[in-house]
Amino acid sequence: MPTRRTTTLTLLATAAAATALLTTGCASAPPRAEKMVADPMGTVTTYHRKSSGSLGNFDGKVVWTHAPATWQGKPAIAFGAPQAGVALHDPTTFDVVAYLRPDGSPFSAFEPPMGYRWPLEVGKTWTSRHDVTNFVTGNKQTITIQWKVVSYGDVTVPAGTFKAWKLQWTDSLGEAETRWAAPAEGLATIKRHVERPASHPQGAGVLDAELLSRVRPTK
Repeated sequence: MPTRRTTTLTLLATAAAATALLTTGCASAPPRAEKMVADPMGTVTTYHRKSSGSLGNFDGKVVWTHAPATWQGKPAIAFGAPQAGVALHDPTTFDVVAYLRPDGSPFSAFEPPMGYRWPLEVGKTWTSRHDVTNFVTGNKQTITIQWKVVSYGDVTVPAGTFKAWKLQWTDSLGEAETRWAAPAEGLATIKRHVERPASHPQGAGVLDAELLSRVRPTK
């Protein structure tokens, strides 16, 4: 016959097991980003950029404005800055379609467009392959890019603290980038670090940038 002590211990063990089961059942799902939620047209994002070498000698503010655009007759989202040129993105996938020079002339284009493979999840890796046209030199080449979603967590920049995805990628030319992004908040870039080795066709270079502010248009 069970004693009072045995009964008490059994009840405690049962309660502990039930608590563990409930805790496991209520555990939150791993973070997952389904897509980039683009900011409204007219949004202005300001970054501090410091770069050198083949990535340009610059140390100051870069102001990007979001605007509708087209590329080869198709709609695109333009992120333009007088100091850096224009990045054209596919409005559905947010992949980079092309880059324009500050004067608006084409600089390079990607086929297929270059970007993330959704959804983003920590630990996810993939490889992409792109034919790149350089409109300045007239050269065309194929590059491969190795991508990885490193982590998800807080990142702090002058604009504030954000829940961000940390991604890293390296292309077959040796250029490597680490970027923090918050797709659900419309922030493709919160912070980034880019390095090019001396063996890169354009030479060695380094770039760092972080978000200073974001101003959305008033409704």
